Amino acid sequence: MWQAMARRSLCCVARVDGERDCGHIMGKRWAKRWTSSGKGHRRNDVHALRVTPPSSTEPVQWSLPPSKSHLIRALLLASQSSESVELHNVGSAGEDARAMRRCLQQLGVHIEDVDQEGKLLHQVNPVHFEHHPDSVKWIVHGVGDSGFKRPASVLNAGNSGTTLRLLAPHAAMIGGPVMLDGDGSLRKRSSTELWATIEQSGATLSIGMGEERLPALIDGPMNPTQLEAGLTLDVSRSSQPVSSWILAAPTVPCQTEITLEGTQVSSRHSALSLQMLSMFGGDASMEENQLVITPSPLKELNEYTVPGDASMAAFAMLACTVSNRDIDLIGWPDKKDAIGHEILEEHAPSLGVNWNQSTLSRIEANKPVELDLKDANDLLPPLAAILGLNKGGRLKGAAHAAFKESNRLQRTVDVLAQFGMTAEVNSDGLTILGGQRPQRPDKPVETYGDHRVFMTAVLLASACGGDVVGQSLHMVADEPFIDRLIASGVGVEPIRMPPIED
Repeated sequence: MWQAMARRSLCCVARVDGERDCGHIMGKRWAKRWTSSGKGHRRNDVHALRVTPPSSTEPVQWSLPPSKSHLIRALLLASQSSESVELHNVGSAGEDARAMRRCLQQLGVHIEDVDQEGKLLHQVNPVHFEHHPDSVKWIVHGVGDSGFKRPASVLNAGNSGTTLRLLAPHAAMIGGPVMLDGDGSLRKRSSTELWATIEQSGATLSIGMGEERLPALIDGPMNPTQLEAGLTLDVSRSSQPVSSWILAAPTVPCQTEITLEGTQVSSRHSALSLQMLSMFGGDASMEENQLVITPSPLKELNEYTVPGDASMAAFAMLACTVSNRDIDLIGWPDKKDAIGHEILEEHAPSLGVNWNQSTLSRIEANKPVELDLKDANDLLPPLAAILGLNKGGRLKGAAHAAFKESNRLQRTVDVLAQFGMTAEVNSDGLTILGGQRPQRPDKPVETYGDHRVFMTAVLLASACGGDVVGQSLHMVADEPFIDRLIASGVGVEPIRMPPIED
């Protein structure tokens, strides 16, 4: 039954693109391209960037993109409101936030784009639910009491695990099957703990098995009797399932108590969800191992300004370190909006960076440093490189980084090794040898589909040169990243190469 529903939903997507007999057409085209000998088959070339060091030593302007953590949550909350909410500072929003926007539009939310002069912008093809590239403000017209409608096609979260997981309870509240999917990287990531609570709520779940964890087909609505009996949620690997239920509070069918099991990680992100829910007028409380969410209409909130993404400042610090150039950092948020990433500013001197208001300058670190990344594991790849280029040290409290786009612990070690640098995985993080310099790799640098590993590799290559696999992974969170480097004099050239042999 579920397999048949999945096939119908996937064919629906094909029909949106104009294919009426998707199975016949796709099969015919594939047969034409493929032969057992490979003759006539299109070679899947690898896309990469050829990076060369800059000749300039001038200071670099580094604007932080809008925080995807804040923007994704603001989009979801504004969409549940009965009012129109203006979201400011959304220019250069990354692909993760845009994935949430697209999915919400599929669920019936109307979102308008406004440019710097306050002019309403119109899309050439609004069917694709894309934002306008010139927009700096989004106006979200919430659905209020009407609720989200069942989408006509698959909700594709792309690479955004946050989008996928935050939407799951809402999909379960809609009557009828809703399919959630993502890209190849997201399909390999587990959401087992969240799926368990969806099934406890009374909705039916059908999901991929083995290595492919998606698509997920959720058939709601939830059963209020089962919600009133309470849910149990394992929080030891990710805070996102906690945020999923917090941000579902405005429209959940009845008050629900959720027992939280295990030691919670990335607790600053679940605290952010509670803070933003309260700002929008929602009702939820969390004490020790108990989360209580209560349905309530959201209050009128006319506008919200998205703060800069503090986690992205780690790449500005790495750029400062590898190039020995001053960085003019623009958009650093208040401490309350840094969600754990304020440790960058607090520990800057021990990381070899003088942080003087908005100017970052390279200095000599005094000794190895130990940092706890329990609430900031996104910083792992660039911080590991920074420690290696300084006095070394240890990054701890980051065991849960193994469940990111890649096994970020191991992949950080792997990408450093490709530049001739040494780090070691330990029980809850990394140990990094100090006094190292990146060496030009003798083959293309693999980045494992992880945008933070990719951005780290590009910056290391900007010091010694090299080819880095991937061209647009940075767009997940920081769309202007490559353009910024080019403007600073770094050579970045897109190239294509034959598939890399294992």
